[in-house]
Amino acid sequence: MISPIVQNVEGRVQYGEAYHGYWVQDMYALNPHFGTHQDLLDLSKAVHDRGMYLMVDTVINNLAYITNGRSPATSIDYSTLSPFNDAMFFHPYCKITDYNNYPLAQTCWTGDDVVPLPDLKTEDSQVQSMLMDWIRKMMSTYSIDGLRLDAAKHVTPSFLPLFHNASGAFITGEVFEPSVKTICGYQNDLPSVPNYPIYFSILEAFTKGNTSSLTNQVEVMKQTCSDVTALTSFSENHDVARFASFKDDIALAKNVLTFTMLFDGIPMIYQGQEQHFSGANDPENREALWLSGYDTNAPLYQLAAKLNRIRKHAAQIDPAYVDSQTFPIYTGSSEMGFRKGVEGRQLVMVLSTQGTNSGKYELDMPIGYQPGFVVMDVLNCANYSVNDMGLLKVSMDKGEPRVLFPADMMEGSEHDAILGWQAPEPAYLEPTVNRLYDFMFDIMVLTF
Repeated sequence: MISPIVQNVEGRVQYGEAYHGYWVQDMYALNPHFGTHQDLLDLSKAVHDRGMYLMVDTVINNLAYITNGRSPATSIDYSTLSPFNDAMFFHPYCKITDYNNYPLAQTCWTGDDVVPLPDLKTEDSQVQSMLMDWIRKMMSTYSIDGLRLDAAKHVTPSFLPLFHNASGAFITGEVFEPSVKTICGYQNDLPSVPNYPIYFSILEAFTKGNTSSLTNQVEVMKQTCSDVTALTSFSENHDVARFASFKDDIALAKNVLTFTMLFDGIPMIYQGQEQHFSGANDPENREALWLSGYDTNAPLYQLAAKLNRIRKHAAQIDPAYVDSQTFPIYTGSSEMGFRKGVEGRQLVMVLSTQGTNSGKYELDMPIGYQPGFVVMDVLNCANYSVNDMGLLKVSMDKGEPRVLFPADMMEGSEHDAILGWQAPEPAYLEPTVNRLYDFMFDIMVLTF
């Protein structure tokens, strides 16, 4: 998935400039800092030639204008915006004072008095028609396969399914909200939303050691949402890494990545997370990926690749695996166990909140296999046998996660690749495409 592709406002303000793509000025022009029309066509072809999907982050709730402290109510020159070049397309200026008040959040403006974001009347039929015409053209011109819808929480809910139908593609809509009921309710309007309730529980578990927060939330989501597997599972490096526990401890970062990749839904990994970027606030939360040298030997890069392969392997063995729901099988003072897949072919992840400085110990896991059954930890190529009590003694060390799968099902085309995978030399794209790729690459969706 790449950043929004349209032209942004030009100019530097006290906290930076529109390097990220979210300060839209002209929806029908491409961002020249990211590349040209031909560059994007070349990128789309190169992605599809590799058997990948092209997803694009998209802003339809608002446009942007630099006021530098002047009143947003009187200082917007709407004629500079396109195609919405008149005040009649926007809600009158008002500030959102309570983001939990949804009618207020959907009619008032985001941004501030430095860069206010004029809020489109997405309930207006003319605005809706113009947005749907625009997205149809973008999708067909650049062969886009899916969208992330920025600030979906602020868009008129009844317009979301109309926009989705006009796009003709998969959409995951950002609803920044910890409420399970609210998130699950958006499944009536969009095919997918990021799983923020689980995201906040990840933070609770791995920054405060509250393991039951995550295991309980997994159960609540299953009972409330119509389809948990339709949500996107994610952990944002520019939020997660603000916590010193993630930034300074590679083991905790590995556990978070393992859960993100193997939990229900489409796993989304943000640019730089695989390089253990530190995150922090704007603009450090979107560090340039090329500064890492695209290190394919980085521990989290290697882990992400291995997790992606075992997920694919499990799905090949059991076509129902991806649509099956994860459920917790163990909650300890510093460990969590989760199982996904049908009996006899389940994949189990064991997560730890202890961190890198923890020592060796054994954990008795009620894994659900028959006595004598052998499972392999695919991250360390270690085998474990279920004892006569139906328990599995799992060796834990240095706070590292464990991923267990039936040993007799590891044979096959991906077996060697999962255990001894070596990253190939990166096949970067042609120079003009690479420039667009570097600037625009905001989120990696590693697998569907």
